[in-house]
Amino acid sequence: MEELHHHLQQLPGFLQAELVAHVGDWNGTRYIDITDKHIHAINHLVASKRAPLQQDHIDNSYFLWGTDPWDKSSLESNAQMRGMPGGVPTDFYYMTGDARFHMESIRFLNELKGNLESLHARLIEQEREYNERMAQEAAHRQAEEAARARAEAEAAARRLAEEQAAQQRAIEAALQLAQRQVEEAKHALALRNAEEARAKEAESRHAVEVTFGPEASREIDNAIKVLRGTIEIAITDFSNAINAHGALGLSQLETIQHMNATH
Repeated sequence: MEELHHHLQQLPGFLQAELVAHVGDWNGTRYIDITDKHIHAINHLVASKRAPLQQDHIDNSYFLWGTDPWDKSSLESNAQMRGMPGGVPTDFYYMTGDARFHMESIRFLNELKGNLESLHARLIEQEREYNERMAQEAAHRQAEEAARARAEAEAAARRLAEEQAAQQRAIEAALQLAQRQVEEAKHALALRNAEEARAKEAESRHAVEVTFGPEASREIDNAIKVLRGTIEIAITDFSNAINAHGALGLSQLETIQHMNATH
């Protein structure tokens, strides 16, 4: 904003007042828009000052007073004299001087316009660069946020996979432990059953030995074996004899042999 004020100060005071009146209030307006409003106001003032001038008056003014430009103080002094009370002359000499006054005013306005157009162009470029930088920073932030979110998601997925793997290993270990415990229980039960069977057999033998003695027990076992053999021979002979007469069949013989085996 300082540069705008600096350029405005180069105008004679009366032109500053005219320009400010045309631009109006710019409070709350962006710097770039304020500059643009001044450029449009200058265009309007230049057009309004140039429109009533006649070209022969303009040409004659340079012939009478030369082409050297007026400075700011000279233009302000001329404006003060023009503001003095009295009628406005309409002779050719006055109209020539009036044309020169307005042409010098237009020159000051056009110089200001050139400076403001340069300022406006720089402000546009600065705004473009700012917007581009903001867009790049926003894109960079979005990329960082996306990368962070992706990393967090990948880390969460890894943690979940590790937890699931740990749970699976725990389940497998529990199943293996349970299986070993079942096998050990089965083995222990088999050992106990075998031990109980051996104990019962030992008790039975002990009972026989206690009742009849070891020698008697062996003799009884041998006698039973001999008796079984004799019975089987007798049954076979009997069966052969009966079969010769067709009295008994094979099924009857097997029944008798079974009875012998159970006794």
